Amino acid sequence: MPGISYSYLRSDNRIDPHQGYRLQFDTQVAKEGMLSDANLVHANVLLKGLTTVAQNHRFLGRVQFGGNLTDGYTSIPPSLRFFAGGDQSVRGYDYQKLSPTNSDGDRIGGRYMFAGSVEYQYSIADKWRLATFIDQGNSFNSLDKPDLKTGVGFGVRWVSPVGPLRLDLAHALDDEGGIRLHFSMGPEF
Repeated sequence: MPGISYSYLRSDNRIDPHQGYRLQFDTQVAKEGMLSDANLVHANVLLKGLTTVAQNHRFLGRVQFGGNLTDGYTSIPPSLRFFAGGDQSVRGYDYQKLSPTNSDGDRIGGRYMFAGSVEYQYSIADKWRLATFIDQGNSFNSLDKPDLKTGVGFGVRWVSPVGPLRLDLAHALDDEGGIRLHFSMGPEF
């Protein structure tokens, strides 16, 4: 689908920043009858921020919102619907577990998605940090009363020679699951 995207990064260090933020926006459009079964505007916005206080205290925040504006939502393929949950979304939940379901209980994706996170990191040694966080989000079909799910946890961060590595233990507060292990690598921005 044709679309546009924009990304802006301001950071004092691309691998291990102490201050910075990222703004990312993308949108795609489709017109019914022009290789599409429905009219669609698919948009996603991401904002991340990071600040370090007194050298050892890092605060990170993330907000993401996505939406589909369409007159034929049932014609939209699952790849263009929104799902939440997982390492980069709401930790404590399986990857793409947070989604509306059909009558058979299958996850079908939502028209909208929101995910947010607040994280605190404390430097314990050169290139090593402990972290604690709270994530919240979900995907849904109505903006009236979104049922946001919450995950909390703690983890360890290591700025390795090949880039940052993150290992987290997270618990979903709105689910009867236990503790989930999350691993991710690459810059936090």
